[in-house]
Order: sequence, then C-alpha cells, then structure tokens
Amino acid sequence: MDRKEIQQHVIDELGKILVDKSPFQENEDVMMSNLFLEEEDFSDFFADLQSDFNITLPNRIKTELSHLPDNPDYRQLTLDGLVDLILVQMTSRKPR
Repeated sequence: MDRKEIQQHVIDELGKILVDKSPFQENEDVMMSNLFLEEEDFSDFFADLQSDFNITLPNRIKTELSHLPDNPDYRQLTLDGLVDLILVQMTSRKPR
C-alpha cells in the first residue's frame, strides 16, 4: 500500500466518525486538533487503523492525541504526520 492509499484510508476512517468533513475538503494537510473528536471516537479510530494496517500505534501517541485540547505538544500533528507514523509502523513491523 503506498502513501496516497494510506492517506485516503485514514481520511475514509475519519469520515465515518466526523460530522463536519469540511476540514478535509478545504485542506489536505488538516491538523488533528481541528477535528473535534470525542475520546471514544479517537479510541475507535485508532483501533480501526491498527486493525486495518496490522500495526500497533504507540500508546503515548494515542493517549495524547485523544486529549489534544489539553496537550500542546501534539496540537500541531497533521494528517500527513499521522500517515507518516503509520508508514513507519508498517515498515518497521516484524513479519508474523
């Protein structure tokens, strides 16, 4: 799966839980902090991504992203940054 396919899959997964999809229509490199997801939405989103890509995202990232308004360190994470993280996880995973 190439980068563009991964990005589209992430957008599709977010689209399942977002009511307002305008950030994606207006800006391909939308910041995660602009998505206004509930903690449960983030949990479902990460679970789906991990299952779909057969990866394990770091707990620190998942926890801090689900509390974005309270966490200035990850407020600027973009969709592209998340896609990069997925790519790194996919390429570094060990064959099963």
